[in-house]
Amino acid sequence: MIRYVLRRLLSTIPVMLTVALIVFSILYFSPGDPAALIAGETATAEDV
Repeated sequence: MIRYVLRRLLSTIPVMLTVALIVFSILYFSPGDPAALIAGETATAEDV
């Protein structure tokens, strides 16, 4: 049972790295500033 749990925990590392890479790539290649998109169109520079 311990071997099964350890195997499952070790297999999550590549999955988490892959998901992090995909999310980073999407944010990097998306147009515009993510903070400005979240703040909205009426946000000032101080809000962003």
